[in-house]
Amino acid sequence: MCGRERKVFLLSGVLEPDQIVFSPQGWGPARNIIGFTGGDLLCQPEFYCLASEEIKKQREDLWVLIETNGYGLTSKNLDRLKFSGVDAFWLDIKAYDDRVHRRLTGCSNERILRLPQEIRKRDFVLEVLSLFIPGWVEGDQIEKIARILVDMDPQIPYTILAFFPEYQLKDVPSPSLKQMLGAYERVKSLGLMNVRLGNIGRFVRTAEEFELVKNLL
Repeated sequence: MCGRERKVFLLSGVLEPDQIVFSPQGWGPARNIIGFTGGDLLCQPEFYCLASEEIKKQREDLWVLIETNGYGLTSKNLDRLKFSGVDAFWLDIKAYDDRVHRRLTGCSNERILRLPQEIRKRDFVLEVLSLFIPGWVEGDQIEKIARILVDMDPQIPYTILAFFPEYQLKDVPSPSLKQMLGAYERVKSLGLMNVRLGNIGRFVRTAEEFELVKNLL
């Protein structure tokens, strides 16, 4: 998808569009969404624009969602993506503290922290997520990110994901149940309405803990 080929193939080599049919249950909560995730390609915005246009030609009622760290969401690209039919973004805000953000990503977060406003200004649907990384991004920073959202709209969904050790942070542990619940309570106390915890298997160890989290959420 990042090479020279510019054509867009929907499910090429897997299914033809007419092979995709309604399930017996009909549309579910997320069954009308086509999401792009798992690797941020917004350095190639042309791909998403062309893909969204082709998707909308097939089914106007399908939603197109992009998960992104936001680096490719310049004002120009946001306008292009809106025109092409993209409906929603799941924005991954890595850190509130700029020094921490630079250590994690190599880049400043100055523009990233302004993106929620830029996204909503164009009437995209917005969800935001942040990783709880012990020693790096903890409850204080997550609370500050949530404050940006609640000042815009208390209904904006916000997910706090539990970090799991990987790549150059293999020596950093996952957060504890206490840490995750503490971050959740800090965010909820601001008035943000739609808050959830993700990667529950990283911090829940027993059936009792699972029931605690389930009842809380």
